[in-house]
Amino acid sequence: MILKETELVREAKKAKHLYNIIVAYLLVFLFMVIGQIIGGIVFLIIKTILKIPNNTPINFSLYLITGFLFSTLIVFIWVKKREKRSIVGLGFCREGFLGKYISGFIVGVILFSSVVIVLIVTGHINLVNGLNLNNILPLIIVLPGWMIQSATEEVLVRGWLMNVLGAKYNITIGLIFSSLLFALLHFFNPNVSLVAILNLFITGIVFGLYVIKTKNLWGACGLHAAWNFFQGNIFGFEVSGIKTDIGSLMKLKLVGSDLFTGGSFGPEAGIACTIVLFVTIIILLYKIKNSYEKIHL
Repeated sequence: MILKETELVREAKKAKHLYNIIVAYLLVFLFMVIGQIIGGIVFLIIKTILKIPNNTPINFSLYLITGFLFSTLIVFIWVKKREKRSIVGLGFCREGFLGKYISGFIVGVILFSSVVIVLIVTGHINLVNGLNLNNILPLIIVLPGWMIQSATEEVLVRGWLMNVLGAKYNITIGLIFSSLLFALLHFFNPNVSLVAILNLFITGIVFGLYVIKTKNLWGACGLHAAWNFFQGNIFGFEVSGIKTDIGSLMKLKLVGSDLFTGGSFGPEAGIACTIVLFVTIIILLYKIKNSYEKIHL
């Protein structure tokens, strides 16, 4: 199926400058590095003033917020001042934004829970600890951090990069190369593997197709936030190889083949996750195809 030009790509075409793949990649890295330098300084200042201890929910949440928020702000400034176009063009439509975000969050819960179900059915999960209701407050504190972190990656990779490359070339090129960069951004994460990189690329395809299907970025932000939050703080797995160390609602242990489960990187590096992602891609492509056919009725 050939993906058709989206409204967000048409918005990206309004920019004063359209960048090739190499320049666009370099700009994303620049947005990230500058944002994280500023965020790191702000994090240390706030942490020092408020005397926030390490390995606490508020420390982790503050780390995520300051570490990612400024990259989003830099993209906003770049789009507004350099490209001379509206931030709304990144996919942040005003109408019904909360409903779109919540819908995406629910989809994210369903997707990652599906990965867990596959692992349970195939006998690759042991329950270490049941529900720990004492961790509810810490989880509430951590959630805003995941929301900012996930939204920033969506702004950089799907909101900006995918549509800029879609405007320069076509939306399929934008989808593929934004997903490739999304995978490469996790290349130096702990315990990364070839399957992990492959799955992160496929995850990027899923998130990108979700943006194309929903015609906004709010849903993908919610989907991404739920995926990370449920992975790390509901089920107690590593998130892309990173341990949160601030507790989870339950603690599940992966057992058996690392190739199937993802091992110490977390389920994102396992074949169980690959299966769910491929099924999701088929569903999204089917829905996108149907939306094209309805337009021509």
